[in-house]
Amino acid sequence: MSEFCLSSELYPIAPADLAVLEDGPAEYRGRFKNEIVVLIGDSHAGQIDTLVCGREKVASALKNGIVSVPVRIAFVSKIRRFDFITVFVKPLRSRYKIFSSNIYHIDPAEIRRMKIERNIRTRENAYVFSNPLFYYDERERKRQYNELYESMKKGYNDAFPIDIMLLRMMGIKDTVNQGHHRMGIALECRLPQVAVRFSAAGSAPKILQPLLKVIADINITLKLWNKK
Repeated sequence: MSEFCLSSELYPIAPADLAVLEDGPAEYRGRFKNEIVVLIGDSHAGQIDTLVCGREKVASALKNGIVSVPVRIAFVSKIRRFDFITVFVKPLRSRYKIFSSNIYHIDPAEIRRMKIERNIRTRENAYVFSNPLFYYDERERKRQYNELYESMKKGYNDAFPIDIMLLRMMGIKDTVNQGHHRMGIALECRLPQVAVRFSAAGSAPKILQPLLKVIADINITLKLWNKK
């Protein structure tokens, strides 16, 4: 049996992005009382994102000019509930990966505060990778960064959303999957919003989640510390 999974974080999303969503399946609404919940579909399979609950809160936010509202992102795992292996092995997990059909707009400063980036990219460390297959000399590294900077400084192009993968780390914690350079430049340019899409595959077995949450928090703290 597949599992109904929830993001580890609440995302401050522009209410206009939520108002256009159709209502989600009624079977899930009873699980939530006060949260706004979006169920992502699978864009590759033609399944659309839906608003499971919180429509009244979204309408009120729009009416009152509120810039963002906290949203929990949900997905139905394609990985079976008692599969203790696939969620931890990237090549296996990728076979089950789904992507949201819609994109959403979030303040990049809020994403930074959430501490879900696996790398902090700046002008100084842009395109410096540990994998020798992705080596760039100094001239090429600066060229690529400046090219991206120039394309972004007047505003974010929604055609290139930042990918946030739900429960990516240890099957328990959301992290930015792709778009670390765009995040860094968005903050450098003080852009008010970036476009985000959500992806997902599965979650860790519930019996392991308390322990894995501690490990994941330590893991991402160390990653960010080492990148400073």
